[in-house]
Amino acid sequence: MARHPASRVARTLGLAAGAGLLLSAAARRARRIDLKGRVVVVTGGARGLGFAIARAFLQRGCRLAICGRDGGSVERAVEALRSEGADVFGAPCDATDAQQVRAFVEQVLARFGTIDVLVNNAGQCFAGPASQLEAETVEKALRGIFWVQFHPTMAVLPHMRSRRFGRIVNITSIAGKLPVAHQAAYTAGKHALTGWSETLAIELEREGIRVSTLTPPPLRNGAPLNVHFNGSAEEEFLWFTRVLTSRLATTTADRTARAVVDAAEHGDRERTISAISWLGARVQGVSPNLMTGFMALLERWQPPQGALGETSKMRPGHEVVATSQDARVHTLAAAAREDERRYLPSQA
Repeated sequence: MARHPASRVARTLGLAAGAGLLLSAAARRARRIDLKGRVVVVTGGARGLGFAIARAFLQRGCRLAICGRDGGSVERAVEALRSEGADVFGAPCDATDAQQVRAFVEQVLARFGTIDVLVNNAGQCFAGPASQLEAETVEKALRGIFWVQFHPTMAVLPHMRSRRFGRIVNITSIAGKLPVAHQAAYTAGKHALTGWSETLAIELEREGIRVSTLTPPPLRNGAPLNVHFNGSAEEEFLWFTRVLTSRLATTTADRTARAVVDAAEHGDRERTISAISWLGARVQGVSPNLMTGFMALLERWQPPQGALGETSKMRPGHEVVATSQDARVHTLAAAAREDERRYLPSQA
């Protein structure tokens, strides 16, 4: 019996897809590097996701260099990692300051002689209505999201290019792919960072440097306590913390850390972490009108915009909690603190 033309087409397409997957898997295996003994730099590595990333690389036998703005936190993280057998160097460094970053990179090179992997993890988060943003808040967001990854990258590139080898992993966010209501400053910074990272991946590949862009969903790591809120700060804290303590909408820092290590090992250009972030990015790419319509429906459940022409200053989450009389705020803050404790050196 003659095979129906549609069946032949389907069979051909299936074979082609299978062959493509096999070739992709083979290419990925060919890109794999042995991480044991490699020198890995993790910015923002003293707590939260950065500390989880440092520990994940330690488990693969890597030598570590971490930095963070708070010297005390860096010192505690170094002590904790050394107690687990790490060969680790740590120093305070504000990654928004190009001079401090260059000095830190020079210290790492003096200590280890090389840098094999750079993980750009440092960053800040901002939440609140776009109409109430002040210009200085947006400038701060760009410094704390984009420039904190630009400066370390530019500091290590001459070394990596001279060796014609290196792995750079940039932690962006699903907010670098999607429009996220009440996070306009954050989303702007993450979109800029995602575009920068994806362009680097194209330009640096022929020089032996693989750049990976990771776009994780929200993480359950206590972030709401350190996020900057504007508008009706308590209401913004409530919706934001409900999302970041929900198992449905979030993933863990440990899972994300494992993906970072795997991406560095195999030189993946892009990685999402959860099914929701993978699907969201694809829907946005194929049908942005559908995605923005869906996000507009969700926005109706968020706090209202302020009065015409009204702006408001940002307040850190821990300050919002400290001054709140709302029991809901304190209940959610307690849940966020519990998440945060899992990724502090003293609790590791």
